[in-house]
Amino acid sequence: MNDYVMTAAARLSRRTMLKVTGAAAGFSLAQIDFLRSAAAQSDDVQRVLDITATTERFGVTFLGMGLQSARDGNFDQPFLPDVLAIVTAARAQEVFHLDAFEQAGGQPLVDTFTVPPEFLTDFNAFFTAIVDQELAETAAQIAAMRVFTDMGRPDLAKVSFQYAAEESEHRVLANYTRGVRPANDLAFIPVLFETVDEFLASLEERGIIGGTGTEIVYPGPGEIDATNVIERVPGGAVVDCAPAAIPGATPGATPVA
Repeated sequence: MNDYVMTAAARLSRRTMLKVTGAAAGFSLAQIDFLRSAAAQSDDVQRVLDITATTERFGVTFLGMGLQSARDGNFDQPFLPDVLAIVTAARAQEVFHLDAFEQAGGQPLVDTFTVPPEFLTDFNAFFTAIVDQELAETAAQIAAMRVFTDMGRPDLAKVSFQYAAEESEHRVLANYTRGVRPANDLAFIPVLFETVDEFLASLEERGIIGGTGTEIVYPGPGEIDATNVIERVPGGAVVDCAPAAIPGATPGATPVA
C-alpha cells in the first residue's frame, strides 16, 4: 500500500473513530447513520460534476506536460515507445471523460494547477503521481455514485462507473510502468472519501490546486491524439433504478406461512 493510500486511509479512520466516540457519548446508531447521510448530502449533483470536470482538466494538462517533457528529454529515464503510446491514449481518454462531464453540466472550478518540478523530470515520481491521482479519482466516484443514486440519477451513476473503471486501468498501467509487481495489487478500491468535496480538499492538500510548485495551465502543450482510443462516449442503456410495484398475489396461490 503506497503512502497516499495509507495517509488517506488513516484520515478516514480518524473520522470513523469520531463516530464511534459519538456513539459512546450517547448517539444511537440510527442517529449516527442519519448524520453520515447528511454529510454525504453536502455534495449535490452539480458539485460532483464540477469537481469531476476540474480533476479531468488536471489530468489532460498533467499528462500533456509529461509527454512534452519526455519528448524534450527532460526525464531521467526515457519513455519507451509503448509508454509514450499509453500516456498519449490516456490523455485522450481524459479529454473524453471531461467532455462527458461538461456535457452533463459540469463547470470546472479552476484551469491552473501546480505540481512539484520533479514530477516532470523524475520518471518514477511522474508515474507515482499518476497512480496516486487515479486512485483518488476512482475512490471519489464511490462518493459520487452515492450522490447520484440518492438523487435518482441512474444515468450519471452509469457514467460514473464507466469513468472510474477506465481510471483504474490508468492506475494499473502507471503502476506497471514504474515497476510495481504485481501492478494489479488491489482487489477493491479503498474508500478514501465520504464526499466528493473531501476529494477536492485532497487536491489542495497535495498541492495540485493552489500549491507552490510549477504552474501548469489547461489544456497543456501538444495536440490530443485519440488514434488508438475507442468507446469515446459513455454509451449503453440507462436502467431505471426506481423500485417496481409489488406484483399482486397469483390467484389460487397458497400463502407462505
